Amino acid sequence: MKFYILIVVLSFTFCIACKKEEAQKSDQAEIVSFSIGSFQDGEAEFSFENDSAKIKLWANDGIDLSTLKPTIVVSDFATITPASGEVVNFLLDNGKYVYRVISESGLVKQWYIQIIYNSSLVLIPNNGEWDSNVKVYEATEYNDFLTRYEGWNGGDGCYSVLLPNGDILWTFQDSFFGHIESNRSRVDNTFVRNAAFIQQDMSLDDIVQLNPGQGNQAETWTKYAGSADDEDWYWTGDSHVHNGKLQVLMGHITTTGNGAWDFKQVSTDVGVFSLPDLTLEKIVKDVDKSSVPYSSGLFDASDGYTYLYGNENGYLTSYLRIARVQAGDLTSPWEYLTKSGWSQVRDDHYILQNVTVPNVFEKDGKYYLVSQEIIFGRDIYIWEAPSPIGPWTNKRTIYKIPEKYTHPEFITYNSTIHAHLSKEGELVLAYNINPTDFWSNFNNPGSADRYRPYFVRIYNWE
Repeated sequence: MKFYILIVVLSFTFCIACKKEEAQKSDQAEIVSFSIGSFQDGEAEFSFENDSAKIKLWANDGIDLSTLKPTIVVSDFATITPASGEVVNFLLDNGKYVYRVISESGLVKQWYIQIIYNSSLVLIPNNGEWDSNVKVYEATEYNDFLTRYEGWNGGDGCYSVLLPNGDILWTFQDSFFGHIESNRSRVDNTFVRNAAFIQQDMSLDDIVQLNPGQGNQAETWTKYAGSADDEDWYWTGDSHVHNGKLQVLMGHITTTGNGAWDFKQVSTDVGVFSLPDLTLEKIVKDVDKSSVPYSSGLFDASDGYTYLYGNENGYLTSYLRIARVQAGDLTSPWEYLTKSGWSQVRDDHYILQNVTVPNVFEKDGKYYLVSQEIIFGRDIYIWEAPSPIGPWTNKRTIYKIPEKYTHPEFITYNSTIHAHLSKEGELVLAYNINPTDFWSNFNNPGSADRYRPYFVRIYNWE
């Protein structure tokens, strides 16, 4: 009898355990993330109903909707049909598709996916001029943003930096200010040596001008103290935030008195600005006393150093020079990479040849250098390295600036990477055009578009 009771008790306990285990199965049938890789523009947008959900995401023009292989992560113990990585034809229903997610407990949830083309990107055909794996798009949203009709309306030396409050500071070197007619004719403008404005909260609507004066009465943003604009001036360069202040690298340029194109760099100075109002607090002069434009590019590395990159011109070539500061303070003493290692005394050691305006960044533990072909060339090159100082290898072309922007009518130069404008691993690159006939910048339809930066987004560049 006791043995029979024991069997009943054990059986009853086992049944309770079975029911308890069954009750603990998850009802979660969620898509945690949904990605179409390098074709995706921005984050996916989720919305939820009781027994279904929707995901809306944006893709770049040129995507093949018939052969997508989305990468999908679902709730623990759930399954999804079709599976992650399986080819799906979104073309059958104009960019729409329905996925079924089944929870551990058997609950079924429909997920409605919609892919929308991003009309701000226009695919640029590659006629064998750059790496066949790379896709390049016109970044029309930023081309349109810098197509302005009042105030700043053209310039070169285009840099941008993300500020702690989410705004973007744009800086330029030589720039025009004034009015632009509806036919894009530049009339009654003034010329300044550097310029800056704020793009608030990354909005593409309006700007906050930092140059004093309005319209054609605008003045240079940051002047070289005690000197006229045509004698000594600053060409602003790359910048970063350090200890709650903005530090801007500034090339001190002086005229040689032998014509408009006769000038030289005599030092790199650092402007220190308060945040968020961007009031100039001080300029630290002669942090570097060489003719190398170290204002070209900087990179805050994970090793505690900020690296400064400059390109020194030689006969039909240029040389990449590297300096660094510890703890990110650009006003502290600089060290230079020399033949014998790091030293506070620079020598003629160079790292790489044929580099202009070096742009260095890191991704997944690898370092990349992007630069434009020398002597106003059209090719945009990329190298890679295991460290911020090289060795730089695997050089390849990832874009070629349109031939219409080259000699004899134009020169093109000052290509810069804008990392914080990138959304899904692409490179946002700006290059500048400048007419060889200075006076063609004025008084004709379209003249305002002859001296300015243009933007592209580069995908599959790795």
